[in-house]
Amino acid sequence: MVTKPPYKELEQQVKGMEQNNLEVNRLEKALRESEEKYRKLVDHQIEDKQKANRKDWETTVDAIDDWISLVDLDCKIIKSNRTIEKFFQIRVQDSIGRKCCKFSHDAETSTHGCPMPKMLQTKKRESAEIQFEDGRWMLITVDPIFNNDGEMISAVHIAHDITERIKTQNERELIQHERERLVINLENAMGKIKTLSGLIPICASCKKIRDDKGYWNILESYIQTHTDAEFSHSVCPDCSDKLYGDEEWYISMKNGKEEDNES
Repeated sequence: MVTKPPYKELEQQVKGMEQNNLEVNRLEKALRESEEKYRKLVDHQIEDKQKANRKDWETTVDAIDDWISLVDLDCKIIKSNRTIEKFFQIRVQDSIGRKCCKFSHDAETSTHGCPMPKMLQTKKRESAEIQFEDGRWMLITVDPIFNNDGEMISAVHIAHDITERIKTQNERELIQHERERLVINLENAMGKIKTLSGLIPICASCKKIRDDKGYWNILESYIQTHTDAEFSHSVCPDCSDKLYGDEEWYISMKNGKEEDNES
């Protein structure tokens, strides 16, 4: 026959169990608090790491000379690097929610040639060279961003300044056009030039020249016909002496010239 323990002994056992339960609860609470502190510590470290990584990424993107922005499918800016401040003298926070075409062309809709509408159709990278309202030329590139379901949700918009390249290209084209114009003018001028070559039959006495048809032409007439040369007539000193050597006015004029030369 089993003997029951005395009441006081049972009471002590119950108290002991209660104390054990309290200790267990205390330990469980302490464990939960420790786990919560550790979780918060880890979360804080992860958050700090994410902030540091985000800061590093922002610093990297801000260092790029190109204007890089994240836009929605309506071309409204979601995020932007600080190059927008250099491009348009506007703070990054003031650009959020505004359309990118507002900065490039002061318009609320995409301008002609903008690659964004085409990207929405092709769902792939599109690019175009566009002149901004202020005269600068930009190479605009847009890349689509998709969610896990494959739906296009936004796009990366990049504007690269190509003004100097376009300027150099235009200058080269102008130089090329000028060179071509000069070549054409030179060819036209060369086509108008007439030259004499080969053996020319000339009279040993009167100096007339025989042409291809057998006719004898005076020297100046022949040269004018076969070249672009023109003649201005005067009399040389020897011929002047032959023609006017006996004339008093001529002798007087000639003597006057000789006296002037001697003086």
